[in-house]
Amino acid sequence: MELPRFPNPHPDNLAAALARIEPDDLVVDIGGWWKPLNRADHIVDLLPYKTRAGGGRLGPGPERYTPNTWHRFDICETPWPFADGIFDFAYCGQTLEDIRDPIVVCKELGRVARCGYVEVPSAWIECTYDVDVGPLTHRYPGYEKHRWIVLREDGELLFIPKQVWLCLIEFVPRDVSLRWRTDQRVWTVGVHWENTIRAREPAFSGQEEIIPMLRGYFDRFDDSPYRPSA
Repeated sequence: MELPRFPNPHPDNLAAALARIEPDDLVVDIGGWWKPLNRADHIVDLLPYKTRAGGGRLGPGPERYTPNTWHRFDICETPWPFADGIFDFAYCGQTLEDIRDPIVVCKELGRVARCGYVEVPSAWIECTYDVDVGPLTHRYPGYEKHRWIVLREDGELLFIPKQVWLCLIEFVPRDVSLRWRTDQRVWTVGVHWENTIRAREPAFSGQEEIIPMLRGYFDRFDDSPYRPSA
């Protein structure tokens, strides 16, 4: 059986982000090489303009950015070469979970833009088996290249390092996964922010702290907004 996979942002989330952008707003997309936001006037990524959009493009066209507004640098090295508040809106989708220092990137987002939208995979998906691609995806939870499980609590993003022992614990039983993974909304978490993004890495020492936090997340998980599979 081919399982559903949703590598793109939910259309409603993308539409809500775009609705916050005025026609004359200056927009930056942080980490947009794989799926650049067409509405962005500037793109920041480590990879080059010529190989962009391998995963498609986001939002209606045409592209507003150009080779001259494609900035190549490591976003974990700060400060970025932009003035404070230069951008009206910053988009950062499916990037923070990949990088070594998402905390500093969140700080820079709040420095260079007055508002924006960030999106990350949900903790539910990062703890679910067989969501990635490749022959071994059924043997591990989440995505192999992601460094972090991200929780959103009281408007704050909590970045939990993905540990090697996560594949030893079944947080999402297969029957539960099959019931809810068909609803694309369960795959991601989006945050619309103004002025600043609250983000931190909790001070953990190991399994004794991380496992109860994740079990608490699943104990509190509210599935009522989602549509189960038929």
